Amino acid sequence: MKTTKPESDSAHRDVGVDVDALLAAINEISESEVKRVDGSDDPQRVSVDGRDYHTYTELAEAFELDIQDFRASELNR
Repeated sequence: MKTTKPESDSAHRDVGVDVDALLAAINEISESEVKRVDGSDDPQRVSVDGRDYHTYTELAEAFELDIQDFRASELNR
């Protein structure tokens, strides 16, 4: 399980997110590949269907998912 580390104020809200589970859910919902944006200074930046998302929270909200469901503490319940 890969989780994010806080590297900025915007990333602070995404601490403890199971990135692999979130990206797998987005892949299933969108039926397209989630791509991490290479060469970006932002480690959370991903692209889905040509749209860029800068945080995992933003990505989850775009697909009407609750980011809390992907926190490590929620997954271990």
